[in-house]
Amino acid sequence: MDLTQIKTSSGKTLADFHVSQNLLANDGELVELILRSDSMNDGERQYWFNLTEVMNGEQVEKLRGILMREKKKLAEIEEKYGSKNVDPVEAKKRALESAKNRVEKQQTLRQKEAAHNEKEETEQDAILAEFDDL
Repeated sequence: MDLTQIKTSSGKTLADFHVSQNLLANDGELVELILRSDSMNDGERQYWFNLTEVMNGEQVEKLRGILMREKKKLAEIEEKYGSKNVDPVEAKKRALESAKNRVEKQQTLRQKEAAHNEKEETEQDAILAEFDDL
């Protein structure tokens, strides 16, 4: 695995971080997990790279376990829901259809509301007319 080819979600590579040579030489897997983590921003990545220099073996293994579980859970979610790649033309068509349906529903609701308001006004006028007759 060439760690220099891995890009973070923001597009940064290993060269953009300060990583100890000891960590690079002895634990490339952990470096890869940190770089590929979706739950970290670049500042947090650098924090963990810095912190690994003072962590003991047990702490490093806990960090590795957390990152492995994250990777596994995200893979499960991806498998379950998938990244349904939709053709851009089809996506635009669906969006336009959805917008059209929304406009139609809004118009129907406005018509119903106007009819309801007109009915209420008519009823109020009738009640007021009764009071005028008294």
